[in-house]
Amino acid sequence: MSKIVAYYIDDQASTDAARYQERLSQEESFDCKLVPPPKWDKLEALVIDPPDLFLIDYELSLVQPNGAKAGYVGSTLAAEIRARLPDCPIVLITRESILNQLDRRTRRQLIEGGQPCDELIFKSMLDDDLDRTRQMLVTLAEGFRMLGEIDDKRWDALVGLLKAEEEEAELLREAAPPLREGEWIVTGAADWIRNVVLEYPGILYDPVNVATRLGISVESFMDDLVQELVAPAKYEGVFAPPAGRWWKRRIFRLARAFAREQEASGPQSRAFGEAFRKKFDKELAPAICVWDHKPIADWVCYILEQPVKIKHSLRYYPDSRPMVMDDARVSYRAIRESNKFDEELLDFEGKRLLKEIEELPEP
Repeated sequence: MSKIVAYYIDDQASTDAARYQERLSQEESFDCKLVPPPKWDKLEALVIDPPDLFLIDYELSLVQPNGAKAGYVGSTLAAEIRARLPDCPIVLITRESILNQLDRRTRRQLIEGGQPCDELIFKSMLDDDLDRTRQMLVTLAEGFRMLGEIDDKRWDALVGLLKAEEEEAELLREAAPPLREGEWIVTGAADWIRNVVLEYPGILYDPVNVATRLGISVESFMDDLVQELVAPAKYEGVFAPPAGRWWKRRIFRLARAFAREQEASGPQSRAFGEAFRKKFDKELAPAICVWDHKPIADWVCYILEQPVKIKHSLRYYPDSRPMVMDDARVSYRAIRESNKFDEELLDFEGKRLLKEIEELPEP
């Protein structure tokens, strides 16, 4: 891939902007240019020769050195750019303290992406985790570029970009792809891939989900020998995140074959670790349940994003994920301790069991 060019639109009063622009541009693959907020009637000049990515400060109404104001917030500019350049990714940048001041609906829209932006990042991420944040931006820009370069925007082309096998393509069809009269547009496809296919476990798994389903810890899953074993199941399609995703069916197929080869029996969550020990004479740490602190966990708590045993969790309904995806579950630990837990997102049976769970002694 060629170098990614990004326009970072921020008011010139911000000394942070110049610092972030310089730091982002330290990597050869990323060229970040600092651009002042344009006057509304001069916006066309900004989009006539567009970059690969727009980074827009949410707080554009701040006073500039000459006393003028941008006259709009970043989301307003983002919406206008999206209307003129629908195939160009847009990222809003803000501080967590600003996000917390917004009303719930606005905050949710920004966090989840979609219109008018594709991603929201905090300035602290540019300070504390620059390399990973920059890689995320590169992945976003490259993904949009790949989608935009496809002329024939029909289903088969999208499957090709995802590098899905036939049975995986059938599952993806069940995940409500954004097709209209059999075709897709760049922004709709990008949103679906990033916020459905890659977001919800079920067709693909992130590291914590795939490790837990194999019955091992995330640290063990990242072991070089394990990574070599599961490499054929790794997702290499468009928007592949730096942290990695793995095809669920390919992982299970590989794990079963590996267990048979090493004559390791029992459920997959135990057989994989046993087969690994036989093959390499090396123990893998098991997946530990976040509730009872014992192995082997077999699911992941939606709220805590940590392994949990199914018997120590309840079904949870925090989103409208497609039926083909794995159910969300919430651990007893999150129910007892997390302020993010919302009992209204339980089903009838879960609400009935809630009082019993709250009265359970600490394991």
